Amino acid sequence: MAVRRLDLNKCIGCMNCVSICPMDVFRFDAKENKSVIAYPENCQSCGQCWLNCLGHSLYFDNEIRAVALTASR
Repeated sequence: MAVRRLDLNKCIGCMNCVSICPMDVFRFDAKENKSVIAYPENCQSCGQCWLNCLGHSLYFDNEIRAVALTASR
């Protein structure tokens, strides 16, 4: 299971996901000012990108979200 993009238009270009991901899943497209899920196969489903996404543009399946919510959002 890997992180998914809910809506690319919601990405505000804050780069939180790029900087917080311990598995280097994200890249930043400076031209578009958006993060890109470049290596979803590396995702360990820790939920840190989702928890720290200021634009709320990322998601996981419901079971992962329930675990991540216990860390507070």
